[in-house]
Amino acid sequence: MSKKAVEGSLELEITDFGPIARAKVDLRPLTVFVGPSNTGKSYLAILIYALHRFFGQENDYFYRRLRNAIDPEDPKMKDLSDQSFRNFQEIVDSIEDVSPGDIGNVTLTPASAEALRSFLDKNAEALASEIGRCFGLGETRALTRKGRPHARIAMRRRMSNDSEFGEHTLTLGRKTEFKTAIPSGIPIPFDYETNTFPRRYFLEQYKGTGRRKVTSRQRRILERDIMSIVSSLLMPSAVGILQLPAFYLPADRTGVMHAHNVVVSALIASAPSAGFRPAARTPMLSGVLADFLEQLVGIGLPEPWQRKTQSDLGKRIEESVLKGSIRIDRAATTDYPSFAYRPIGWNDDLALANASSMVSELAPVVLYLRHLVKTGHILIVEEPESHLHPAMQVEFTRQLAALVDRGIHLIVTTHSEWLLEELANIVRRSELNKHKRSDFVSDVALRPEQVGVWLFEPKSRPKGSIVKEIRLDSTGTYPTDYDEVAEALHNDWAEITSQIGNGS
Repeated sequence: MSKKAVEGSLELEITDFGPIARAKVDLRPLTVFVGPSNTGKSYLAILIYALHRFFGQENDYFYRRLRNAIDPEDPKMKDLSDQSFRNFQEIVDSIEDVSPGDIGNVTLTPASAEALRSFLDKNAEALASEIGRCFGLGETRALTRKGRPHARIAMRRRMSNDSEFGEHTLTLGRKTEFKTAIPSGIPIPFDYETNTFPRRYFLEQYKGTGRRKVTSRQRRILERDIMSIVSSLLMPSAVGILQLPAFYLPADRTGVMHAHNVVVSALIASAPSAGFRPAARTPMLSGVLADFLEQLVGIGLPEPWQRKTQSDLGKRIEESVLKGSIRIDRAATTDYPSFAYRPIGWNDDLALANASSMVSELAPVVLYLRHLVKTGHILIVEEPESHLHPAMQVEFTRQLAALVDRGIHLIVTTHSEWLLEELANIVRRSELNKHKRSDFVSDVALRPEQVGVWLFEPKSRPKGSIVKEIRLDSTGTYPTDYDEVAEALHNDWAEITSQIGNGS
């Protein structure tokens, strides 16, 4: 996919979704959700994952539906056929002009825009079903805030030149509805190297057909095929970062890693073959957990199951935090993987169940970075600080920032004051030149616009969470309620000390 296709920001506006009353979040290279428990941090993280699952560029199910949804016998299709067939000649000509190594623009015709809008609007139930699957729910009505009839999810795509592409709105609850905004005339980035098949189809099929007499039905079938291809080219511009593959590491990874052999056996016995399905794979597991376990099973397998990375992105975490390596052994009989830990200097492996909880907690992060996640992907990590000593939380935060610097997009939910304080230092360090940064223990730095920290605040009116962005204050920290907790503890300590001194 062209880099230009995902430039610009994507803003999500959420209303009455789970415990969230209102939220407006734009996704940054590093997006952090912070706040008290039960305020909706995981709800929003899982929702974002579900959107990636549905719109992701590698979701073959989505694009098969796109092509099949364009009915050549639809009266609306017939009305548009003559005009759009002529307009597609311009598309073919513009694609023919794109040279190797170049990125050109293809203009979306009115017929293609109408076809894509019609297709997306018809997929409300499929999108809702994927969201329900990720949450482990049979229906999404349960995801609406208590006492509210509907939840509303708006996705706004803004291009890099600050011109708004459009808004796509999903309504869940008593009714399920999806409304999209796909304008015609918008330029679609077309990469000569990436889009080999669409180019070949356009030039061979269309130009050949255009020179011979065809029936009206043949023309509509051909147009349907061209529309589906053009629409697939448009999707990166339409939904931006949601086109990128996403991976979700749920909370309590230690427990899952220790029990994965038993759980995976049940999962494999009850789940269909790998690949996107709008329905829940199994009633026992939420989609994020089922996907996590399924991906663990495939780690270490040859292609196409295993995703090769440009480099070992997990090695630095092993060296700086784990002080050892995570290893995989696949049983010859079942081909299930077992995971082990080998401390630096050891000649033998230690079963992961016998290693520290810190090792079990971070092992999936290392494995995903080594075998699944690559530059340009999304990695969502719940509570990365779990089972880590404060010093290791600080070091792991540095490693997460280094991943962002290498092109990984991160979404993190956290309760850690140490993580936020180190993140503030990482952002402030960007104000120094590289020479001065070398004076510090870590020289990793992220610019302020690369980082977004969003606070989930519980409110009584309206009852639910209000999500707002928090920025570095004058003291160079991200303001949260942690100081209030520390102050209350100090005051309690002072009162106890005073009472002891008075002989009470």
